[in-house]
Amino acid sequence: MRKGIGTLLVGMTAFAGGVLAGLVFSPKSGRENIKWVKDQSEDTRHWLEATGRKLKEDSEKRIDRFSEGIKKSMKDSLPDLYEATKDLDFSEDEEIEEITKHG
Repeated sequence: MRKGIGTLLVGMTAFAGGVLAGLVFSPKSGRENIKWVKDQSEDTRHWLEATGRKLKEDSEKRIDRFSEGIKKSMKDSLPDLYEATKDLDFSEDEEIEEITKHG
């Protein structure tokens, strides 16, 4: 895990250094470079927001489908106790006897 974090840190530092070197040695003026960086940052932010929304929506849909599948499988595998017992007829004495037997 530490090796992965170290590699990520070195990669990010190298990337930032490359961007900084590119800005310093660019033939454009500082203002043009700042405007370009700002524009790219805005585009990236919009892309990240749209992608995040899409991922969230897709995840919610998958969770809903998974949940519905679980509900359906539970409903299909468990009997409806009302339907299973509707034809049973106990007298009051039998009911009292069953309750006292089983608590």
